[in-house]
Amino acid sequence: MKKKLPGIYKGTVKAININQKQAIFSKNYEEEKTEIAADDKINYTEGNNINRKIKDIFSSPSYVYRANVTITMQDGAIIKKTIIGRTNNSLITIDDELIDVSKISQIDFLD
Repeated sequence: MKKKLPGIYKGTVKAININQKQAIFSKNYEEEKTEIAADDKINYTEGNNINRKIKDIFSSPSYVYRANVTITMQDGAIIKKTIIGRTNNSLITIDDELIDVSKISQIDFLD
């Protein structure tokens, strides 16, 4: 005693209405925005990249008073230091040394 169920209504879309146009535009906009963001990450200049990394270290939740870092200088020297602060153009270490930010090629947070 099987009953035949009614068919599913399938309406045809003749013209795209304003909501569909907006949805298509939003999808394309998000794709373009992610592509632009990826390009911006690649096009970082070294100075901005170093300053951004230093800012990230000092704003990290694990940074309380000091941060253990590995600093690679532009001449290739690798230094492991504990930094406690920053001035406009230099880092202050726990040993009361100043390291010029413009001479740093890379900085990595160890903790």
